Amino acid sequence: MARKTESVDKEDDCAKFNRWLCSTLEKFTLLPPAQQSTTLIRMVCAASPESRYHLLLQVSSALHKDILTLLPLELVEKVCSYVDCRSLLCATRVSQDWNRIISSLSAVWRSKCRRLGDTHTTEKPIDWKARCVLALTLLESFRTGSAFVHQDVKSTCVTLGQITGLDHFQGLLFGSADDQVGVWSTGSFQLVGLFSVPYRINCLNAYNTHSLAIGHSTGHVTTWNIKSNQGDCEAQMYREFRGHTGVVMSVSVSPEIGLLVSGATDFTARVWCLRGGGLLHTLSSHNLWVVQVFLPPPLSAVNVSCDRHSLVTVTRDHIRVYSWLAAWRRDSEGCLLACQDHGSMETIDPCTMEIPLNHDYSVFTPGCHFICGKLVYVRQSKVREDEPGNAQLVFHDLTTGNPDRILFLGLKVRKLLAVGTKFGLILLHHMYSCGPNLLVVDLYSGESLGGCYLPHSSSSTPDLGQLVVGNTGWLDGLGRHHPRDLIVAQGQLCGQIRVVTWSDKTQPSTCWDEAIKIHQLRQKGGKKAHRVESSFQRKKRNAATLSTKKITTSAMMSTLKSALSMSSSSSVVIGFLK
Repeated sequence: MARKTESVDKEDDCAKFNRWLCSTLEKFTLLPPAQQSTTLIRMVCAASPESRYHLLLQVSSALHKDILTLLPLELVEKVCSYVDCRSLLCATRVSQDWNRIISSLSAVWRSKCRRLGDTHTTEKPIDWKARCVLALTLLESFRTGSAFVHQDVKSTCVTLGQITGLDHFQGLLFGSADDQVGVWSTGSFQLVGLFSVPYRINCLNAYNTHSLAIGHSTGHVTTWNIKSNQGDCEAQMYREFRGHTGVVMSVSVSPEIGLLVSGATDFTARVWCLRGGGLLHTLSSHNLWVVQVFLPPPLSAVNVSCDRHSLVTVTRDHIRVYSWLAAWRRDSEGCLLACQDHGSMETIDPCTMEIPLNHDYSVFTPGCHFICGKLVYVRQSKVREDEPGNAQLVFHDLTTGNPDRILFLGLKVRKLLAVGTKFGLILLHHMYSCGPNLLVVDLYSGESLGGCYLPHSSSSTPDLGQLVVGNTGWLDGLGRHHPRDLIVAQGQLCGQIRVVTWSDKTQPSTCWDEAIKIHQLRQKGGKKAHRVESSFQRKKRNAATLSTKKITTSAMMSTLKSALSMSSSSSVVIGFLK
Protein backbone atom coordinates (compact mmCIF):
# COMPACT_ATOMS: atom_id res chain seq x y z
CA MET A 1 0.00 0.00 0.00
CA ALA A 2 2.84 2.37 0.89
CA ARG A 3 4.63 1.64 -2.40
CA LYS A 4 1.49 2.41 -4.41
CA THR A 5 1.09 5.67 -2.54
CA GLU A 6 4.74 6.65 -3.31
CA SER A 7 4.36 5.87 -7.04
CA VAL A 8 1.17 7.93 -7.22
CA ASP A 9 2.93 10.84 -5.53
CA LYS A 10 5.81 10.62 -8.02
CA GLU A 11 3.43 10.64 -10.96
CA ASP A 12 1.66 13.68 -9.51
CA ASP A 13 5.02 15.43 -9.05
CA CYS A 14 6.03 14.65 -12.66
CA ALA A 15 2.71 15.90 -13.95
CA LYS A 16 3.01 19.09 -11.94
CA PHE A 17 6.59 19.58 -13.16
CA ASN A 18 5.59 19.07 -16.79
CA ARG A 19 2.72 21.55 -16.45
CA TRP A 20 5.05 24.06 -14.82
CA LEU A 21 7.69 23.52 -17.50
CA CYS A 22 5.22 23.97 -20.36
CA SER A 23 3.83 27.11 -18.77
CA THR A 24 7.33 28.50 -18.19
CA LEU A 25 8.44 27.72 -21.78
CA GLU A 26 5.36 29.46 -23.17
CA LYS A 27 6.16 32.55 -21.17
CA PHE A 28 9.89 32.25 -22.01
CA THR A 29 9.22 32.21 -25.76
CA LEU A 30 7.24 35.45 -25.45
CA LEU A 31 10.19 37.28 -23.92
CA PRO A 32 12.46 39.44 -26.11
CA PRO A 33 15.96 38.02 -26.89
CA ALA A 34 17.70 40.18 -24.30
CA GLN A 35 15.44 38.98 -21.50
CA GLN A 36 15.76 35.37 -22.69
CA SER A 37 19.55 35.65 -22.41
CA THR A 38 19.28 37.18 -18.93
CA THR A 39 16.89 34.43 -17.79
CA LEU A 40 19.20 31.67 -19.04
CA ILE A 41 22.26 33.19 -17.38
CA ARG A 42 20.45 33.58 -14.05
CA MET A 43 19.20 29.99 -14.21
CA VAL A 44 22.67 28.63 -14.99
CA CYS A 45 24.16 30.58 -12.10
CA ALA A 46 21.50 29.23 -9.75
CA ALA A 47 21.98 25.60 -10.88
CA SER A 48 24.01 23.08 -8.90
CA PRO A 49 27.47 21.94 -10.16
CA GLU A 50 26.08 18.57 -11.22
CA SER A 51 23.34 20.26 -13.23
CA ARG A 52 25.88 22.56 -14.90
CA TYR A 53 27.98 19.56 -15.93
CA HIS A 54 25.02 17.82 -17.55
CA LEU A 55 24.01 21.10 -19.17
CA LEU A 56 27.52 21.48 -20.65
CA LEU A 57 27.34 18.03 -22.25
CA GLN A 58 23.91 18.65 -23.74
CA VAL A 59 24.64 22.18 -25.00
CA SER A 60 28.03 21.21 -26.47
CA SER A 61 26.53 18.51 -28.66
CA ALA A 62 23.62 20.75 -29.68
CA LEU A 63 25.56 23.92 -30.49
CA HIS A 64 29.06 22.76 -31.50
CA LYS A 65 28.59 20.67 -34.63
CA ASP A 66 31.53 18.95 -36.32
CA ILE A 67 31.31 20.63 -39.71
CA LEU A 68 33.71 18.25 -41.41
CA THR A 69 31.72 15.15 -40.54
CA LEU A 70 28.42 16.80 -41.52
CA LEU A 71 29.50 18.02 -44.95
CA PRO A 72 29.27 15.69 -47.97
CA LEU A 73 32.65 14.30 -49.01
CA GLU A 74 32.50 16.18 -52.33
CA LEU A 75 32.19 19.51 -50.50
CA VAL A 76 34.96 18.58 -48.08
CA GLU A 77 37.23 17.85 -51.04
CA LYS A 78 36.29 21.19 -52.62
CA VAL A 79 36.97 23.10 -49.41
CA CYS A 80 40.29 21.38 -48.72
CA SER A 81 41.51 22.15 -52.23
CA TYR A 82 41.62 25.84 -51.21
CA VAL A 83 43.55 25.21 -47.97
CA ASP A 84 47.35 25.17 -48.08
CA CYS A 85 49.26 21.98 -47.36
CA ARG A 86 50.60 22.97 -43.94
CA SER A 87 47.14 23.94 -42.67
CA LEU A 88 45.73 20.62 -43.87
CA LEU A 89 48.42 18.74 -41.97
CA CYS A 90 47.55 20.74 -38.86
CA ALA A 91 43.84 20.01 -39.40
CA THR A 92 44.51 16.26 -39.29
CA ARG A 93 45.60 16.70 -35.66
CA VAL A 94 42.26 18.12 -34.50
CA SER A 95 40.54 14.76 -34.04
CA GLN A 96 40.55 11.19 -35.29
CA ASP A 97 37.53 11.89 -37.49
CA TRP A 98 39.21 14.85 -39.13
CA ASN A 99 42.38 12.84 -39.67
CA ARG A 100 40.42 9.97 -41.24
CA ILE A 101 38.40 12.23 -43.57
CA ILE A 102 41.21 14.56 -44.67
CA SER A 103 43.75 11.77 -45.10
CA SER A 104 41.37 9.94 -47.46
CA LEU A 105 41.34 12.83 -49.98
CA SER A 106 43.95 11.39 -52.35
CA ALA A 107 43.12 13.79 -55.18
CA VAL A 108 43.64 16.80 -52.90
CA TRP A 109 46.96 15.55 -51.54
CA ARG A 110 48.16 14.72 -55.04
CA SER A 111 47.32 18.26 -56.17
CA LYS A 112 49.21 19.67 -53.17
CA CYS A 113 52.24 17.57 -54.14
CA ARG A 114 52.20 19.03 -57.63
CA ARG A 115 52.04 22.57 -56.28
CA LEU A 116 54.94 21.92 -53.93
CA GLY A 117 57.05 20.71 -56.84
CA ASP A 118 56.73 16.94 -56.60
CA THR A 119 56.37 15.85 -60.22
CA HIS A 120 56.78 12.09 -59.75
CA THR A 121 54.41 9.91 -61.75
CA THR A 122 53.66 6.32 -60.82
CA GLU A 123 50.97 3.79 -61.58
CA LYS A 124 51.29 2.24 -58.13
CA PRO A 125 48.84 3.30 -55.40
CA ILE A 126 50.54 5.65 -52.98
CA ASP A 127 49.85 7.63 -49.82
CA TRP A 128 49.97 11.15 -51.24
CA LYS A 129 49.69 12.66 -47.80
CA ALA A 130 52.99 11.03 -46.82
CA ARG A 131 54.44 12.30 -50.07
CA CYS A 132 53.37 15.84 -49.15
CA VAL A 133 55.15 15.50 -45.81
CA LEU A 134 58.29 14.48 -47.69
CA ALA A 135 58.01 17.45 -50.06
CA LEU A 136 57.60 19.88 -47.16
CA THR A 137 60.59 18.27 -45.45
CA LEU A 138 62.77 18.81 -48.52
CA LEU A 139 61.61 22.42 -48.87
CA GLU A 140 62.37 22.99 -45.19
CA SER A 141 65.86 21.58 -45.70
CA PHE A 142 66.35 24.11 -48.50
CA ARG A 143 65.37 26.92 -46.15
CA THR A 144 67.61 25.83 -43.29
CA GLY A 145 70.49 24.75 -45.56
CA SER A 146 70.58 21.25 -44.06
CA ALA A 147 70.12 19.71 -47.52
CA PHE A 148 73.60 20.85 -48.60
CA VAL A 149 77.00 19.48 -47.60
CA HIS A 150 80.20 21.44 -48.27
CA GLN A 151 83.57 19.88 -48.96
CA ASP A 152 86.94 21.24 -50.07
CA VAL A 153 88.81 19.16 -52.65
CA LYS A 154 92.55 19.67 -53.03
CA SER A 155 93.66 20.59 -56.53
CA THR A 156 97.28 21.57 -55.80
CA CYS A 157 98.41 18.98 -58.32
CA VAL A 158 96.87 21.21 -61.01
CA THR A 159 97.68 24.65 -59.60
CA LEU A 160 98.61 26.42 -56.38
CA GLY A 161 96.34 29.28 -57.42
CA GLN A 162 92.70 29.20 -58.52
CA ILE A 163 91.07 26.61 -60.74
CA THR A 164 89.86 28.70 -63.68
CA GLY A 165 87.78 26.15 -65.58
CA LEU A 166 85.40 23.44 -64.39
CA ASP A 167 82.97 21.05 -66.06
CA HIS A 168 81.05 17.94 -65.06
CA PHE A 169 79.77 14.91 -66.91
CA GLN A 170 78.32 11.65 -65.53
CA GLY A 171 80.42 11.09 -62.45
CA LEU A 172 83.57 12.95 -63.50
CA LEU A 173 84.66 16.47 -62.56
CA PHE A 174 87.14 18.19 -64.88
CA GLY A 175 89.22 21.13 -63.61
CA SER A 176 91.83 23.21 -65.40
CA ALA A 177 94.39 25.93 -64.73
CA ASP A 178 97.13 27.22 -67.02
CA ASP A 179 97.98 24.18 -69.19
CA GLN A 180 96.99 21.45 -66.71
CA VAL A 181 93.78 19.40 -66.53
CA GLY A 182 92.73 17.30 -63.53
CA VAL A 183 89.98 14.69 -63.44
CA TRP A 184 88.17 13.76 -60.22
CA SER A 185 85.53 11.14 -59.48
CA THR A 186 82.39 12.74 -58.02
CA GLY A 187 81.76 9.67 -55.87
CA SER A 188 84.84 10.08 -53.67
CA PHE A 189 86.33 13.27 -55.17
CA GLN A 190 89.64 11.49 -55.57
CA LEU A 191 91.96 12.50 -58.38
CA VAL A 192 91.81 9.90 -61.15
CA GLY A 193 93.66 11.67 -63.95
CA LEU A 194 96.10 14.50 -64.69
CA PHE A 195 97.49 15.62 -68.04
CA SER A 196 99.03 18.63 -69.80
CA VAL A 197 97.95 20.41 -72.97
CA PRO A 198 100.10 22.45 -75.37
CA TYR A 199 98.34 25.82 -74.85
CA ARG A 200 96.99 27.80 -71.92
CA ILE A 201 93.41 26.80 -71.11
CA ASN A 202 90.61 29.36 -70.89
CA CYS A 203 87.45 27.16 -70.97
CA LEU A 204 86.46 23.52 -71.35
CA ASN A 205 83.40 21.41 -72.15
CA ALA A 206 83.00 17.69 -71.38
CA TYR A 207 80.52 16.18 -73.82
CA ASN A 208 80.76 12.54 -72.72
CA THR A 209 82.72 10.47 -70.23
CA HIS A 210 85.69 10.05 -72.57
CA SER A 211 85.76 13.28 -74.60
CA LEU A 212 86.70 16.83 -73.70
CA ALA A 213 86.76 20.06 -75.75
CA ILE A 214 89.13 22.83 -74.60
CA GLY A 215 89.26 26.49 -75.64
CA HIS A 216 92.68 28.13 -75.36
CA SER A 217 93.87 31.68 -74.86
CA THR A 218 95.87 31.38 -78.11
CA GLY A 219 92.68 31.05 -80.19
CA HIS A 220 93.01 27.27 -80.62
CA VAL A 221 90.33 24.71 -79.79
CA THR A 222 91.36 21.13 -79.07
CA THR A 223 89.42 17.94 -78.43
CA TRP A 224 90.76 15.08 -76.32
CA ASN A 225 89.99 11.41 -75.89
CA ILE A 226 90.19 10.32 -72.26
CA LYS A 227 90.67 6.66 -71.41
CA SER A 228 90.07 5.44 -67.87
CA ASN A 229 91.55 2.19 -66.62
CA GLN A 230 91.14 1.03 -63.02
CA GLY A 231 90.81 4.56 -61.68
CA ASP A 232 93.57 6.04 -63.88
CA CYS A 233 92.91 8.37 -66.82
CA GLU A 234 95.00 8.85 -69.94
CA ALA A 235 94.38 11.69 -72.40
CA GLN A 236 95.24 11.92 -76.08
CA MET A 237 94.58 14.85 -78.42
CA TYR A 238 92.01 13.95 -81.07
CA ARG A 239 91.62 17.12 -83.12
CA GLU A 240 92.88 20.73 -83.23
CA PHE A 241 90.79 23.60 -84.61
CA ARG A 242 92.51 26.82 -85.72
CA GLY A 243 90.90 30.04 -86.88
CA HIS A 244 90.17 32.39 -83.99
CA THR A 245 92.40 35.45 -83.61
CA GLY A 246 91.41 36.07 -79.97
CA VAL A 247 90.97 34.21 -76.70
CA VAL A 248 88.37 31.44 -76.90
CA MET A 249 85.77 32.23 -74.21
CA SER A 250 83.29 29.37 -74.69
CA VAL A 251 82.99 26.01 -76.43
CA SER A 252 79.96 23.76 -76.89
CA VAL A 253 79.69 20.34 -78.50
CA SER A 254 76.72 18.43 -79.87
CA PRO A 255 77.81 14.85 -80.67
CA GLU A 256 74.31 14.04 -82.00
CA ILE A 257 74.77 16.31 -85.02
CA GLY A 258 78.58 16.29 -85.07
CA LEU A 259 79.16 20.01 -84.42
CA LEU A 260 81.51 22.02 -82.24
CA VAL A 261 80.88 25.74 -81.69
CA SER A 262 83.32 28.24 -80.22
CA GLY A 263 83.06 31.91 -79.28
CA ALA A 264 86.01 34.25 -78.80
CA THR A 265 87.18 37.80 -78.13
CA ASP A 266 87.59 38.38 -81.88
CA PHE A 267 83.81 39.10 -81.97
CA THR A 268 83.08 35.88 -83.87
CA ALA A 269 81.51 32.49 -83.25
CA ARG A 270 82.70 29.62 -85.40
CA VAL A 271 80.98 26.35 -86.25
CA TRP A 272 83.28 23.34 -86.78
CA CYS A 273 82.81 19.79 -87.96
CA LEU A 274 83.51 17.69 -84.88
CA ARG A 275 84.71 14.63 -86.78
CA GLY A 276 86.55 16.19 -89.70
CA GLY A 277 87.85 19.32 -87.96
CA GLY A 278 86.92 21.69 -90.81
CA LEU A 279 85.44 25.17 -90.38
CA LEU A 280 81.82 25.12 -91.54
CA HIS A 281 80.69 28.68 -90.84
CA THR A 282 81.80 31.92 -89.20
CA LEU A 283 79.26 34.17 -87.49
CA SER A 284 80.71 37.68 -87.52
CA SER A 285 77.65 39.80 -86.70
CA HIS A 286 78.78 40.50 -83.12
CA ASN A 287 80.21 43.80 -81.93
CA LEU A 288 81.46 42.55 -78.53
CA TRP A 289 83.15 39.47 -77.13
CA VAL A 290 81.20 36.23 -77.55
CA VAL A 291 81.19 34.94 -73.96
CA GLN A 292 78.77 32.01 -74.29
CA VAL A 293 77.74 29.68 -77.10
CA PHE A 294 75.60 26.57 -76.97
CA LEU A 295 73.65 24.26 -79.23
CA PRO A 296 70.16 23.47 -77.94
CA PRO A 297 69.10 19.83 -78.23
CA PRO A 298 68.36 18.55 -81.73
CA LEU A 299 64.92 19.38 -83.13
CA SER A 300 64.64 22.47 -80.87
CA ALA A 301 63.94 24.88 -83.71
CA VAL A 302 63.52 28.61 -83.71
CA ASN A 303 60.61 28.42 -86.13
CA VAL A 304 57.46 26.34 -85.88
CA SER A 305 58.97 23.76 -88.20
CA CYS A 306 61.12 21.17 -86.44
CA ASP A 307 63.30 20.68 -89.54
CA ARG A 308 65.85 23.23 -88.28
CA HIS A 309 68.76 23.27 -85.86
CA SER A 310 69.59 26.31 -83.77
CA LEU A 311 72.62 27.97 -82.23
CA VAL A 312 72.68 30.57 -79.44
CA THR A 313 75.45 33.11 -78.86
CA VAL A 314 75.65 35.55 -75.95
CA THR A 315 77.53 38.85 -75.76
CA ARG A 316 77.39 41.59 -73.16
CA ASP A 317 74.60 43.41 -74.98
CA HIS A 318 72.63 40.78 -76.97
CA ILE A 319 71.55 37.18 -77.24
CA ARG A 320 71.49 36.04 -80.85
CA VAL A 321 69.82 32.93 -82.21
CA TYR A 322 70.76 31.38 -85.56
CA SER A 323 69.05 28.50 -87.34
CA TRP A 324 69.60 26.36 -90.40
CA LEU A 325 68.00 23.41 -92.16
CA ALA A 326 68.59 20.05 -90.53
CA ALA A 327 69.38 16.86 -92.42
CA TRP A 328 66.55 14.60 -91.37
CA ARG A 329 65.00 11.67 -93.16
CA ARG A 330 61.20 11.34 -93.13
CA ASP A 331 59.17 8.16 -93.48
CA SER A 332 56.11 7.71 -95.70
CA GLU A 333 53.85 9.31 -93.08
CA GLY A 334 56.03 12.40 -92.77
CA CYS A 335 57.50 11.54 -89.36
CA LEU A 336 61.12 12.48 -88.64
CA LEU A 337 63.58 9.62 -88.36
CA ALA A 338 67.24 9.43 -87.36
CA CYS A 339 69.55 12.43 -87.87
CA GLN A 340 72.02 11.88 -90.69
CA ASP A 341 74.28 14.95 -90.43
CA HIS A 342 74.61 18.47 -89.05
CA GLY A 343 72.50 19.83 -91.89
CA SER A 344 73.07 22.42 -94.58
CA MET A 345 75.17 25.23 -93.11
CA GLU A 346 74.69 27.23 -96.32
CA THR A 347 71.10 27.86 -95.24
CA ILE A 348 72.06 29.43 -91.90
CA ASP A 349 70.26 32.73 -91.33
CA PRO A 350 72.35 35.88 -90.73
CA CYS A 351 70.51 36.28 -87.42
CA THR A 352 67.14 34.65 -86.86
CA MET A 353 66.51 36.45 -83.56
CA GLU A 354 68.27 39.20 -81.63
CA ILE A 355 67.37 39.81 -77.99
CA PRO A 356 68.73 42.96 -76.29
CA LEU A 357 69.93 42.44 -72.73
CA ASN A 358 70.63 45.95 -71.36
CA HIS A 359 70.00 49.29 -72.98
CA ASP A 360 72.72 51.06 -70.98
CA TYR A 361 75.17 48.12 -71.18
CA SER A 362 76.04 48.69 -67.50
CA VAL A 363 75.25 45.24 -66.11
CA PHE A 364 75.85 41.88 -67.72
CA THR A 365 74.48 38.80 -65.96
CA PRO A 366 75.94 35.56 -67.33
CA GLY A 367 73.88 32.43 -67.71
CA CYS A 368 71.53 31.76 -70.60
CA HIS A 369 69.68 28.44 -70.72
CA PHE A 370 67.26 26.57 -72.95
CA ILE A 371 64.26 24.78 -71.46
CA CYS A 372 61.00 23.62 -73.08
CA GLY A 373 61.40 25.72 -76.22
CA LYS A 374 62.29 28.89 -74.28
CA LEU A 375 65.45 30.82 -73.62
CA VAL A 376 65.76 31.77 -69.95
CA TYR A 377 68.06 34.60 -68.91
CA VAL A 378 68.41 37.37 -66.31
CA ARG A 379 67.91 41.04 -67.11
CA GLN A 380 68.85 43.70 -64.55
CA SER A 381 70.20 47.24 -64.35
CA LYS A 382 72.76 48.90 -62.10
CA VAL A 383 71.66 49.99 -58.61
CA ARG A 384 73.43 51.37 -55.56
CA GLU A 385 74.90 49.01 -52.98
CA ASP A 386 72.30 49.96 -50.39
CA GLU A 387 69.39 49.37 -52.79
CA PRO A 388 67.69 46.02 -53.41
CA GLY A 389 68.28 44.36 -56.74
CA ASN A 390 65.90 44.55 -59.68
CA ALA A 391 66.76 41.31 -61.46
CA GLN A 392 64.10 39.82 -63.71
CA LEU A 393 64.00 36.26 -64.99
CA VAL A 394 62.86 36.33 -68.63
CA PHE A 395 61.37 33.34 -70.46
CA HIS A 396 61.73 34.08 -74.18
CA ASP A 397 59.67 31.89 -76.50
CA LEU A 398 61.69 30.93 -79.59
CA THR A 399 58.55 30.09 -81.54
CA THR A 400 56.90 33.51 -81.23
CA GLY A 401 60.08 35.52 -80.78
CA ASN A 402 58.60 37.36 -77.78
CA PRO A 403 58.98 37.06 -73.99
CA ASP A 404 56.50 34.47 -72.77
CA ARG A 405 56.81 35.37 -69.10
CA ILE A 406 58.84 37.74 -66.89
CA LEU A 407 59.45 36.80 -63.27
CA PHE A 408 60.58 39.56 -60.89
CA LEU A 409 63.23 38.33 -58.43
CA GLY A 410 64.18 41.58 -56.72
CA LEU A 411 67.77 40.39 -56.14
CA LYS A 412 71.26 41.24 -57.35
CA VAL A 413 72.09 38.15 -59.36
CA ARG A 414 75.67 37.30 -60.23
CA LYS A 415 74.86 34.34 -62.48
CA LEU A 416 71.92 32.18 -63.49
CA LEU A 417 73.47 28.77 -62.91
CA ALA A 418 70.73 26.41 -64.09
CA VAL A 419 66.99 26.16 -64.70
CA GLY A 420 64.50 23.32 -64.85
CA THR A 421 60.76 23.06 -65.32
CA LYS A 422 60.06 23.81 -61.63
CA PHE A 423 63.13 25.34 -59.94
CA GLY A 424 66.06 27.55 -60.80
CA LEU A 425 69.52 27.85 -59.24
CA ILE A 426 71.06 31.33 -58.99
CA LEU A 427 74.22 32.81 -57.51
CA LEU A 428 73.98 36.18 -55.79
CA HIS A 429 76.75 38.74 -55.43
CA HIS A 430 79.16 38.24 -52.54
CA MET A 431 77.68 41.27 -50.71
CA TYR A 432 75.02 38.84 -49.40
CA SER A 433 77.44 37.58 -46.72
CA CYS A 434 74.79 37.50 -43.99
CA GLY A 435 72.73 34.80 -45.68
CA PRO A 436 72.78 32.22 -48.48
CA ASN A 437 74.00 33.42 -51.86
CA LEU A 438 73.41 30.11 -53.66
CA LEU A 439 69.62 30.14 -53.91
CA VAL A 440 66.93 27.76 -55.11
CA VAL A 441 64.10 29.74 -56.72
CA ASP A 442 60.55 28.66 -57.56
CA LEU A 443 60.12 29.44 -61.26
CA TYR A 444 56.36 29.94 -60.92
CA SER A 445 56.15 32.30 -57.95
CA GLY A 446 59.66 33.77 -57.93
CA GLU A 447 59.96 32.87 -54.24
CA SER A 448 63.41 32.09 -52.85
CA LEU A 449 63.11 28.66 -51.22
CA GLY A 450 66.49 28.76 -49.47
CA GLY A 451 70.03 27.67 -50.14
CA CYS A 452 73.53 27.94 -48.71
CA TYR A 453 76.51 30.28 -48.62
CA LEU A 454 79.23 29.83 -51.24
CA PRO A 455 82.55 31.64 -50.64
CA HIS A 456 83.49 34.34 -53.10
CA SER A 457 85.83 33.47 -55.98
CA SER A 458 87.24 35.76 -58.66
CA SER A 459 85.77 35.49 -62.14
CA SER A 460 88.07 33.56 -64.45
CA THR A 461 85.92 34.43 -67.51
CA PRO A 462 82.94 36.76 -68.07
CA ASP A 463 80.77 33.63 -67.92
CA LEU A 464 82.31 32.53 -64.58
CA GLY A 465 84.05 29.48 -65.97
CA GLN A 466 85.29 28.53 -62.48
CA LEU A 467 81.73 27.45 -61.61
CA VAL A 468 79.94 24.31 -62.75
CA VAL A 469 76.58 22.78 -61.88
CA GLY A 470 76.26 19.03 -61.32
CA ASN A 471 73.21 16.87 -61.99
CA THR A 472 70.21 19.12 -62.71
CA GLY A 473 67.37 16.58 -62.74
CA TRP A 474 66.15 17.80 -59.33
CA LEU A 475 65.31 21.19 -60.90
CA ASP A 476 62.38 19.48 -62.66
CA GLY A 477 60.76 18.40 -59.38
CA LEU A 478 61.36 17.44 -55.76
CA GLY A 479 62.69 14.02 -54.92
CA ARG A 480 64.71 13.56 -58.11
CA HIS A 481 68.09 13.90 -56.43
CA HIS A 482 70.25 11.29 -54.76
CA PRO A 483 72.38 11.71 -51.63
CA ARG A 484 75.96 12.85 -52.31
CA ASP A 485 75.14 13.94 -55.86
CA LEU A 486 77.09 17.00 -57.01
CA ILE A 487 75.13 20.27 -56.92
CA VAL A 488 77.80 22.92 -57.54
CA ALA A 489 81.60 23.01 -57.73
CA GLN A 490 83.62 26.24 -57.62
CA GLY A 491 87.32 26.91 -58.05
CA GLN A 492 88.84 28.62 -55.01
CA LEU A 493 92.20 30.16 -54.23
CA CYS A 494 95.16 28.18 -52.86
CA GLY A 495 94.45 25.11 -54.97
CA GLN A 496 91.01 24.27 -53.59
CA ILE A 497 87.70 23.32 -55.18
CA ARG A 498 84.61 23.96 -53.06
CA VAL A 499 82.13 21.16 -53.70
CA VAL A 500 78.46 21.26 -52.62
CA THR A 501 76.59 17.94 -52.56
CA TRP A 502 73.25 16.63 -51.30
CA SER A 503 72.99 15.57 -47.69
CA ASP A 504 72.15 12.02 -46.58
CA LYS A 505 69.41 13.31 -44.24
CA THR A 506 66.67 13.16 -46.86
CA GLN A 507 66.58 10.13 -49.13
CA PRO A 508 63.62 10.57 -51.50
CA SER A 509 63.76 7.09 -52.98
CA THR A 510 63.45 5.47 -49.53
CA CYS A 511 60.58 7.74 -48.50
CA TRP A 512 58.82 7.08 -51.80
CA ASP A 513 58.93 3.31 -51.16
CA GLU A 514 57.71 3.87 -47.59
CA ALA A 515 54.74 5.90 -48.84
CA ILE A 516 53.73 3.11 -51.24
CA LYS A 517 54.16 0.49 -48.50
CA ILE A 518 51.95 2.43 -46.07
CA HIS A 519 49.19 2.74 -48.68
CA GLN A 520 49.26 -1.00 -49.45
CA LEU A 521 49.11 -1.91 -45.76
CA ARG A 522 46.24 0.51 -45.21
CA GLN A 523 44.28 -1.27 -47.91
CA LYS A 524 44.74 -4.56 -46.04
CA GLY A 525 44.18 -3.00 -42.60
CA GLY A 526 45.62 -4.25 -39.34
CA LYS A 527 48.07 -3.01 -36.76
CA LYS A 528 51.12 -3.47 -38.97
CA ALA A 529 50.15 -0.52 -41.13
CA HIS A 530 49.80 1.65 -38.03
CA ARG A 531 53.26 0.59 -36.79
CA VAL A 532 54.89 1.26 -40.15
CA GLU A 533 53.15 4.62 -40.47
CA SER A 534 54.12 5.60 -36.92
CA SER A 535 57.76 4.75 -37.64
CA PHE A 536 57.61 6.69 -40.89
CA GLN A 537 56.07 9.74 -39.20
CA ARG A 538 58.73 9.66 -36.47
CA LYS A 539 61.41 9.82 -39.13
CA LYS A 540 59.69 12.82 -40.67
CA ARG A 541 59.31 14.60 -37.33
CA ASN A 542 63.03 14.16 -36.62
CA ALA A 543 64.04 15.40 -40.08
CA ALA A 544 61.66 18.33 -40.38
CA THR A 545 60.89 21.35 -38.23
CA LEU A 546 57.41 21.81 -39.51
CA SER A 547 54.88 23.74 -37.50
CA THR A 548 52.38 21.18 -36.27
CA LYS A 549 50.51 23.09 -33.57
CA LYS A 550 46.94 22.05 -33.06
CA ILE A 551 44.33 24.33 -34.51
CA THR A 552 40.95 24.81 -32.91
CA THR A 553 37.64 24.01 -34.48
CA SER A 554 36.69 27.69 -34.61
CA ALA A 555 39.96 28.55 -36.41
CA MET A 556 39.36 25.83 -38.98
CA MET A 557 35.79 27.07 -39.37
CA SER A 558 37.03 30.51 -40.39
CA THR A 559 39.53 28.92 -42.78
CA LEU A 560 36.81 26.83 -44.38
CA LYS A 561 34.48 29.80 -44.72
CA SER A 562 37.15 31.96 -46.34
CA ALA A 563 37.95 29.11 -48.73
CA LEU A 564 34.31 28.52 -49.51
CA SER A 565 33.82 32.21 -50.28
CA MET A 566 35.81 31.58 -53.47
CA SER A 567 33.48 28.79 -54.54
CA SER A 568 30.35 29.33 -56.65
CA SER A 569 28.23 27.43 -54.12
CA SER A 570 29.65 29.31 -51.13
CA SER A 571 26.40 30.92 -49.94
CA VAL A 572 24.56 27.61 -49.79
CA VAL A 573 27.38 25.82 -47.97
CA ILE A 574 28.04 28.61 -45.45
CA GLY A 575 24.33 28.73 -44.72
CA PHE A 576 24.42 24.99 -44.12
CA LEU A 577 27.39 25.39 -41.75
CA LYS A 578 25.55 28.04 -39.76
